[in-house]
Amino acid sequence: MVRCLLPLLLSSTFASAAAAAGVPATFHGTWVPAKSTCDSPLRVTVGADRVTLANGGDRESLGGIEMAGPGYFAPGYSGIMAVLITEFDGQQPATMTFNANEKRGAALIEFAPVISGKPTPLSNAYNARIGKLGLAKRFPIDKLALKRCPATAG
Repeated sequence: MVRCLLPLLLSSTFASAAAAAGVPATFHGTWVPAKSTCDSPLRVTVGADRVTLANGGDRESLGGIEMAGPGYFAPGYSGIMAVLITEFDGQQPATMTFNANEKRGAALIEFAPVISGKPTPLSNAYNARIGKLGLAKRFPIDKLALKRCPATAG
């Protein structure tokens, strides 16, 4: 439960540490499951200000992108990972980590889960948005290793 509320509770903390310039060009492009070919219908397309999830004809585009600042990681972190947060000022339905597990060219996307426990107005609003999106059901790539495809692929 604490992990589920973390994005909601810390968004103001990270706001000052988040970079407003958008997603760096080095992370733009099409990302597919690491064990798939680049013509996979299951994909994530990352642009400067938007992440689009696709699974065949089903698509969901998420904006409000912020790159997490240094405060996202433990003090003294000096690795190569970078974190993208969607709908930063809202329920933050998806978070994408580039160079995941300190591996260049790897990525991981995580979808926000519905919060359980005693309902509150905040959790009700959060659950309504996350439940309506249904990202984990529609796009089976939650916490799955991703690779970036060459610009000419898919």
